[in-house]
This record gives sequence, structure tokens and C-alpha cells, in this order.
Amino acid sequence: MKIRTETVPDGDEEIVIRCKERTDKIILLESLIENALKSRGELPLYIANTEYYISKNDILFFETNDGKIYAHTKDGMYLSTYRLFEIENIMPSYFIRISKSAIANIKMISSLRRELTGNGEIGFKGSEKKVYFSRGYYKLLRDKIEEIRL
Repeated sequence: MKIRTETVPDGDEEIVIRCKERTDKIILLESLIENALKSRGELPLYIANTEYYISKNDILFFETNDGKIYAHTKDGMYLSTYRLFEIENIMPSYFIRISKSAIANIKMISSLRRELTGNGEIGFKGSEKKVYFSRGYYKLLRDKIEEIRL
């Protein structure tokens, strides 16, 4: 496989992958490029009247509470002006929906604990914070963990 870069003075930047067929390696390469582009940058998040710019990679999870969206990091909790569906679109693919009201960063998960009902609790690396997942999202959660981390 060759890697080549062309510089074009006009027009939009674009990444083109030429291949004989769209194999698992090509799909993985597309995902890696997309995640690299999306994971860059910071989100504007708020505590009271102060705006903070938090790296996307520092966020453990997002959850709704009393009609508001909160972003949790190891050290804090910030208010977001984005809706959950917007967060799904602007965050890298290792952030996935784990319930109707929460999105988690797969790379930061340290533990999964399931209850008899099928629902469960997620623990995060370097933090005491926990968030709950719904049983309907468990298979997607497990599959995504295996895809991203293994």
C-alpha cells in the first residue's frame, strides 16, 4: 500500500482511499482517520457563567439530568449546550450511546457490572464516577469495546 499526498491550491480538502475492494482493513483505516479528525479539538462546556474548553478525550461520559446535558471528566462535571444527538455526531466513534440518556467514552471504561435485570453500571479509569447502561444497549457496548480496545 502506498501513501501519497497531493496539494491542491483551490477547493476543499478531501481524503481519498483507492482500493480494489472495501476490505476490513480499509474500513478500519477509514474509522481511524475519522476518529483522528473528530478527536482533535475541545468542546465549550460551562460551570455557572464560566466557559471552559475541555478536550474531547478527557470526557468520560455525557448524561441528561433535569433536562440538561452534563459532561463528566475525572475531576468535574460541566454543563453542555449540545443535545445528545448532536454529541453523537461531533464526538469520535469511541463515544457511544449506552442508554436513552447517556453516552460513554469506550476508551475510558474500566469495568462493567450487570444486574439481574440486564441493566448495569460502568466504572471509569482513574475516577470513582459511575454511569448506568440499559440492557438494550449492552450488546452494542460489548461489541464496540471489543472493536476499539482489542
